[in-house]
Amino acid sequence: MLKRLLLLIVTVTLCIGLCSCGSGDGGTANDGGLEPVASYPEKPEAAADVPAEGRLYKAGKINVLVLQGTYEQMGQQYGALLQQELNDNYRGIVEGLQDIEGFSLEDLQELGDSVYEKYPQKYKEIINGLAETSGLGLEKAKILNMQEMYVSAALVNWAQAQGGQCSGMAAWGPYTSDGPLVFGRNYDLGFYGAQYATMTVYNPIDGSIPTASFTFAGCIYVTSGMNGAGVFLELNNGSTSDSSDFTDTRPWAPMDLFSFLEGATDLEQLSYFFATTRPDLAYIVNAADEDSACSFEWATSGVKMRLPDSEGLLVATNHFVDPSWGIPPPDVTGPDVDFSVQRRVNLLALGEENRGSFDPEVMMKVISTPLEDGGAFRAPNLTSYELVAVPAELTIWVRVPEYQDWVEIDLGLYFSTQE
Repeated sequence: MLKRLLLLIVTVTLCIGLCSCGSGDGGTANDGGLEPVASYPEKPEAAADVPAEGRLYKAGKINVLVLQGTYEQMGQQYGALLQQELNDNYRGIVEGLQDIEGFSLEDLQELGDSVYEKYPQKYKEIINGLAETSGLGLEKAKILNMQEMYVSAALVNWAQAQGGQCSGMAAWGPYTSDGPLVFGRNYDLGFYGAQYATMTVYNPIDGSIPTASFTFAGCIYVTSGMNGAGVFLELNNGSTSDSSDFTDTRPWAPMDLFSFLEGATDLEQLSYFFATTRPDLAYIVNAADEDSACSFEWATSGVKMRLPDSEGLLVATNHFVDPSWGIPPPDVTGPDVDFSVQRRVNLLALGEENRGSFDPEVMMKVISTPLEDGGAFRAPNLTSYELVAVPAELTIWVRVPEYQDWVEIDLGLYFSTQE
C-alpha cells in the first residue's frame, strides 16, 4: 500500500511558484518587528534567565514561530505554541480521508513512519518534542509531518485537470539597476491549509546556521526557506524530466534541504551538498544568495547546476533546461499539460519587459500575473502561497491568496539569540 501511495504522489506537484495580490487582512511588519503573542516556557517570577524560549508572533494572519535551544527544546516550543493549530490540522486530515476512496489512516501512518525513520536524529527530536507538548503523541505527529504528500495524492486528479505546477524567478544586476537580488516564487498545492501557513525560525545552539522554513503547521522540513547567511532556496517538482519511481530507501528531499540550509553560507557551498546527495524523486531547486541565483536540476541519478538564463535573470518551472542532459527542449506549441513551458516563456518575457526596474514590489506584480494574462499565477485556488525574498536583507514577503495579502517578515530580527 505504501508503494501505491508513493506512486500516486509522484504524479502530482510538490511545487513552488508565483502569485497575484488579492484579498486578505493584515499589513506589513513594522520596522521594529512584530509583537509576540505567546511564549514557551513562560519565565518564572524572579528567575535569572530562561535557557531556551520560543515565541509566537503574527504577521497579519500568518504564524511566525521563533524557536531556540536544542532540537528537542525547539520541538517542545513548537508543540506548545501551536497546540491548537496542530490538533485542528490533524483532525482535518483524518476527517478528509473519509471522502477519499482508497486512502486510510493506516496508509498515512505507514508513510509517516517510513519517512521519520530516515530523518537524522536531531530532526527526529524536533518531531518528538512537538509530539510531547502538543498532546498529539508521536504517531500522530509523524502523520502531520507528511501532510503535503497526502494532500498531493488526494488532489491528484483535480490538480492534473487544472494543470497545476510551480514557478520561481530571480532578478539582480542589470535587471534591478544594481539593487539587491530579489526572488519570487509560487507554491501550487491547491486549496489547502491557508490557516496553518507558518514561518518557523530555528535557532539551534549546536553551531548550525539559523534557518527559517515556510510550510504548514507540523511540517518539519524545508520546501521554501532562508538561512541567517542569506541563502534562499525553493523546491519545484521535476518529475516531468525524470520519471523515476520514488526511491523509498533515500531520505525525503525536503529534509535534506533543511540540512543544506543549516550548513551553507553561499551558493558555492550549497552546490557541494547537492553534488553529494541523491534525492528520492526528481526536483528543481532554485537557490540564491545576495549576489546571484542558480537552478539545481536534481535528478535521481545526479545533478546539474544550471546557470542564469541571462546575466541577472533566472527563471525555472517544472522541466530541466540545462542542455547537457541531452533532453530535447520542449515545444511550447506541443503538449504542455502542466503549462511548464508556457509559464517559463511568460516569465522570461516579463523579465525582459521589467528589466532595470525589479524590486520587491515589481516582483510581487510580476509573479501575480495570471497565466491567462502572460504570467504564471494559477487561479482560482491553485497557487497556495507566494513568496518574495531579498536575501541580502534577510527579508521575505508572504501572500496566501484569498486569506492573507502581502506581509513582510524581517527574518534578521529573529535569527540567532532573542533578547
